[in-house]
Amino acid sequence: MPTRHLLYLDANALHSFRWQHGSIVPAGHYPADDAGIRAFADAVRQTRGGLYTLLVDLVEEGFHADTLPSVRGPDRQAMLERKRSQTFFGTPLSGALSVGHDRSGRRHDERFLFVALTRPAIVDPWLQVLRTANAPLTGIHSVALLLDSLVQRLARPTERCLLVTLAPGGMRQTFIDHGHLRFSRLAPGLTEINADTAARCAGEILKTHSYLTGQRMLPRTGRLPIYLLCNAADYAQLAPALADTDDRSHHHVDLGDMADKIGLHAPPTGSTALPMLLHWMVRESGQLQLAPAPERRLFRLWQARQAIIGTGVALCAAALLFAAKLWFDADALDQQTQQLRVQNVALQAHLAQLQAELPPLPAPLADLRGALDTLATLQHNDPTPGPWLSHLSHALDAHPELTLEAIQWQAGAQSPGNGNEARAEGRAQLSLPPPMLAERRAMIATADSFLADLARPPGKAARVTRMPVELASDKAFRSTTTGAAPAAPPRLEVSYAVEGAR
Repeated sequence: MPTRHLLYLDANALHSFRWQHGSIVPAGHYPADDAGIRAFADAVRQTRGGLYTLLVDLVEEGFHADTLPSVRGPDRQAMLERKRSQTFFGTPLSGALSVGHDRSGRRHDERFLFVALTRPAIVDPWLQVLRTANAPLTGIHSVALLLDSLVQRLARPTERCLLVTLAPGGMRQTFIDHGHLRFSRLAPGLTEINADTAARCAGEILKTHSYLTGQRMLPRTGRLPIYLLCNAADYAQLAPALADTDDRSHHHVDLGDMADKIGLHAPPTGSTALPMLLHWMVRESGQLQLAPAPERRLFRLWQARQAIIGTGVALCAAALLFAAKLWFDADALDQQTQQLRVQNVALQAHLAQLQAELPPLPAPLADLRGALDTLATLQHNDPTPGPWLSHLSHALDAHPELTLEAIQWQAGAQSPGNGNEARAEGRAQLSLPPPMLAERRAMIATADSFLADLARPPGKAARVTRMPVELASDKAFRSTTTGAAPAAPPRLEVSYAVEGAR
């Protein structure tokens, strides 16, 4: 964590503090003259590092309430910037606080409170020291704006109230209207409450009440609660000078209890609210501040640098975690590999034991496996004669004059042109009636007719391997035969091929 330097500027001097573990530690006091500015410049140069935050508590502070159309995005920023420059011309130290929507006016109107330090020349010498030393400035805050955020977070005030606090710059009276800041006034010189200043403090409270009534910020009827943040002893001295009336009532708020609620470890001494305000300024981020963008340029660069460093650290941590995960995964895989190797050795030993207990085989195991694989292939691919015999019987039914004398079946041959597809071939020997010997043409016609029936359906490989007559080209062909018939009947032999069938 960088060192937080908290600066408090009033009309007389600049007070420097350090924020350490929830405590406010004084670091220096610099009068508002040339010597004090030079001493502050020397202190900043010697510090070398850290973030600076400025809290301004001056009389030269302006407030202006206005109602503007409700817009978003760049148009909103441009509208507020233009309105700030019109309202507080000549000072860059200004800001706009949204206080809600106007329910009585147009539907999309939004109410704003514009706050500005009307004399930037008081602040500029101290800012110039920070610019020269390249010290990052986080922001310029106002006591009134800090009290506004403090009341919203820690209290639920009535509809309207007046909050009175003491600081080195004087007694500040902050008017809260419907939970938001509306007006703030500083009475310089009233830094503590005692018998000499009690009457003056009561008079300043009465002046502020009269001003609010004259500006019609308060209704004509009703009592305004006034809360005084101080310790019990100081309130006891101030109480006799305060008189409750029909239009105002006074209440004590213990400063130590408020400081304890926001986590300030060292309780404030006396009735000054400065330690509580400084601690709240550091703790509560996102508060409205009055420094323009050029004054916070170094702080933005510091934020970008911290973001880059943080991203690098996060990526490095993620890479280390991922590497650790990979290492654990690799270690787990190594352990699993070792276990599998041990199991494999045990299984191999068990398998060798089982093989040793088997009875001896008549042939080597490798040869038997090859023979069994060949047998399985042959059984899977060799066709059976069943379909062929069925087809042959149908063809014989169509030709009752033919007599089946012999059948020959051959399987396991390779079919040419069909790769490894099995091929089977059947041969049938048939005889024709003896009287048909005298009619050779009839025998040939019978053989062709039987072959045509055997070849159905188309595509079946059927052919005649032996005709009942000789058809040699060197012999004469006669339709009839004279002379005695031979003792043996004429025979016909056909072949039928079956490919890939079972």
